Amino acid sequence: MDFVPNDEPLVTIFESRTHLATIEAEVVQSLLESAGISSWIARENVIQQPVGNVILKVLESQAEDAKALLLDAERAAEEGEG
Repeated sequence: MDFVPNDEPLVTIFESRTHLATIEAEVVQSLLESAGISSWIARENVIQQPVGNVILKVLESQAEDAKALLLDAERAAEEGEG
């Protein structure tokens, strides 16, 4: 799903500084897209090692749904580990 910006504010719903940050953000983005939620990945301070800061943003109107989806996915992963 292509991200189409508009005048609506963006909200950060995921942030990581690990060496796998880009991969993590892409997995989260894929999960969101499968639910019809558009998102945008940005990289900040990319000069810092190893990757700087990777953030994922969604439109403000979709932020609550996105956060709920990520929380459900996190809970499902925790239950699978138990």
